[in-house]
Amino acid sequence: MSELLSKIQGIAEGKDLSALGSSIKFVVDEEVVLIDPEAGTITSDDNDASCTVTVDGETMEEILNGSTSSQAAFMTGKLKVAGDMGVALKVGTILS
Repeated sequence: MSELLSKIQGIAEGKDLSALGSSIKFVVDEEVVLIDPEAGTITSDDNDASCTVTVDGETMEEILNGSTSSQAAFMTGKLKVAGDMGVALKVGTILS
């Protein structure tokens, strides 16, 4: 299991994944993390998702440790979103 996957699983533990409404996939450097609220899982499966967030590892680490926000990363072009932007906006409830 990757360090990123473990970290996201730890942060999201005990939280209601169904709040996302749809699946979201994070592509971080060469790693993939898929949050599937229907299945209630967070895995490294590279399946299709309603929303795909692409970000480099350093920026993702800054988002997860709170030193930068996902909104700031998006506005500066360090984070890219494809698909359902509404899901991307809800992911903060899981990762905060």
